[in-house]
Amino acid sequence: MTQSDDQLLSIPDAVQRLRRERPHARAFLDPFVGLLLAREPLLAELDREAGTVPLPKPDPVRLGQGASLSPREEFPMDRLALRRVFEALHPVLAAGFRDIRADLLNVGQAACREPEFLDEAVGHLLADRRAALIALGRSLGVDPRVLGFWCVQLATPLAMARGRALAPLVEGMAWNRGYCPVCGSWPGHGRRDETGLVMACSFCAATWRFARRECPHCEAPGPQGQVYAVPGYESERVTVCRRCNHFLGELAAEALPGLPPEVAALTLTPIELLARQHGHRPATMDWRQMVWG
Repeated sequence: MTQSDDQLLSIPDAVQRLRRERPHARAFLDPFVGLLLAREPLLAELDREAGTVPLPKPDPVRLGQGASLSPREEFPMDRLALRRVFEALHPVLAAGFRDIRADLLNVGQAACREPEFLDEAVGHLLADRRAALIALGRSLGVDPRVLGFWCVQLATPLAMARGRALAPLVEGMAWNRGYCPVCGSWPGHGRRDETGLVMACSFCAATWRFARRECPHCEAPGPQGQVYAVPGYESERVTVCRRCNHFLGELAAEALPGLPPEVAALTLTPIELLARQHGHRPATMDWRQMVWG
């Protein structure tokens, strides 16, 4: 079940409501507030620009065979748009994430000093060149996880704008895979109802229905393994696959009505962190996670 935009609270109102109703999530929510507020007008601008770019034509046969419409590794990076995103979001990230501020400032200085750094770093992330991104972080003297996190935050608005433009092209077409029909990325979280899960892509934020009772990552049949939840808030949980050890955050259909999806998803962050601390594996491109943490 999805809600229309006019039924959703504004970002500031949604954040305030979530802080009241989920006090255990405040420490995880507060660093992202500035990012969400800065990203909203940026996304509106990128959405307008996405409407002027030629779009791929979906092939029902290839989609039926499991090929996504526009794979992440083929993401058409707009260098000028990426630079605009950097200029808008980097100061907000440095201000909001104080524990890693020194590393974020060092990365930002490299992006200002070296013309190719921004494209190189985000390019490594999109192509899943983990070793190259780790080496780049170490060459700057920063934690590679911080560099990965920074790259995710800059790529996300561009990916979301493209996801919004492409998602209508595959709407209604047959798709019941665990990965995104638009870009092929794994889900960041899902919303569960009586027929299964409505997945939200960890990269482009496109949504799709996954009705199979299997792990979306390895297709192991259910039931799942360990389940994490905060007592009293069982409508928000994290489930772990017994076979591949990937976890997925889930919201019940009735959980947190009226909240924008990106705000509601932040209530999963504390229990996702708990799952990670127990050695379970997240999706690598979720803007709410430290990459490869």
